Amino acid sequence: MNPFDLSGKKILVTGASSGIGFETCRAIVRQGGTFIAVARRVDFLEKLIEECGNQNSFIAADLSQMDDIKAIVDAIENIDGIVHSAGIVSLAPVKFYSEQLMNEMRSINFDSITYLVNLIFKKKKINKGSSIVLVSSVAGLFGMKGNGIYAATKGALIAISKVWANEFAVSKTRVNCVSPGMVKTEITSKSIENLSLEVIQEDEKKYPLGYGTPEQVADPIVFLLSDASSWITGQNLVLDGGRTSTI
Repeated sequence: MNPFDLSGKKILVTGASSGIGFETCRAIVRQGGTFIAVARRVDFLEKLIEECGNQNSFIAADLSQMDDIKAIVDAIENIDGIVHSAGIVSLAPVKFYSEQLMNEMRSINFDSITYLVNLIFKKKKINKGSSIVLVSSVAGLFGMKGNGIYAATKGALIAISKVWANEFAVSKTRVNCVSPGMVKTEITSKSIENLSLEVIQEDEKKYPLGYGTPEQVADPIVFLLSDASSWITGQNLVLDGGRTSTI
C-alpha cells in the first residue's frame, strides 16, 4: 500500500489558478486524488481542468467577499482536505501602512480561510480523518524589513493552525502549515519587481539550494494531505532551501 496515495479523496484548494495552488492541484491528481479549485481567474481554472481532467472541478470566487465564501461552502459536497494557498503580498515599511492595505491583505491571507473552515465545519462538509494545510511563509517567522503586514497575516496562520489541530483532533482531522521561503511564482515576481537584478541575485545567494519552485512546495503539501503524515498535526514545515539554517 502506498501511504502517499490520495485515491478516493477530494481536496478543496484555494489560490488554485497559479503558483503553489496550481501545482498542488496537479500533484493531488498525480497521487490519485481529485480537487475543487478555487480562484478568481476563470480562464486559468479552465486550463487547469483541461489538463487534469473533468473528474476535478472549479469554483470561481473572490475570497475577499463573504458572499463568495458562503457560495463555495454551499456548492461543495463532503471533502477530505483543504489547502489554503490563496494569498497576496505587498512590501510596505511601517510608515506606508494603510487601512486599505491591511484589510486587503488580511482578508485574503487570513480571514478567508478562517471563515471558510468555520462554515465547512458548521455545515459538516468535511469528512473525519481529513487534512488541512495552510500555506504560510518564513516571513511569519522572521523579521524581514518591509514585510510587517504580510508577516502578521502569515504568522496568524501558523498560530491558528495549532489551535485547530487541537480542536479537530477529536475527528482525527489534522491541521498543519508549510512555510516557504522565496518561491518563483507570479505573486513573488510582482512583489520584487521594483528591486534591481543585483539585489535579487544577492538575495538568492543566501539560499544554499537557491530559490524554490512551486513544485517543491506542492509535493510536501501532498505529503501532509496523505496518510504518510497520519501522526503529524499542529506542525509548521519550513521549506526554504536552507535559508533559515544560516546566520
